[in-house]
Amino acid sequence: MSNRILIDPHTFARQKERIGGTVSPADLHERTHSPDLADLSATLAYSLQGGTDALQRPFLQLHLHGTLPVYCQRCMQPMDFVVDENVRIVLFADEQALDCAMLADETLEGMVAADETDVYTLLEDQLLMALPFSPKHGEDCQNGRFADALRRPNPFAVLAGLQKTD
Repeated sequence: MSNRILIDPHTFARQKERIGGTVSPADLHERTHSPDLADLSATLAYSLQGGTDALQRPFLQLHLHGTLPVYCQRCMQPMDFVVDENVRIVLFADEQALDCAMLADETLEGMVAADETDVYTLLEDQLLMALPFSPKHGEDCQNGRFADALRRPNPFAVLAGLQKTD
């Protein structure tokens, strides 16, 4: 966590600055160290671009992408999870302006900008929102008990049969 990148978000947006690089969950705060992650050293690429939208509001465009190995919650074997997050975060001077804008546009992603923002904190937030709550393989999961459960008759089918015999 020692390699933090601090920016002035308003200056960054106004000057249309751009930064990018790679980051691994191990580089980020412990809150991103989910037990579902199979390898904390896997890397994700990121880019952060500043700009101004059509309403002359400053924004940060964050793109985070790559593949993270996570544990399937059915078979507990590693599987690849593709991260491809692209978000525009509109910057506001105060909470009231943010609230008004978010009421007007429910799809808006916004934040109250401080004088200094840690890029890694933005990356951590996006990674946490991207990770699945309970990662699972599809129906091709190698867990034998899962396959057996799919083949087993549904116990509620018996109840449905009882209702029809009335």
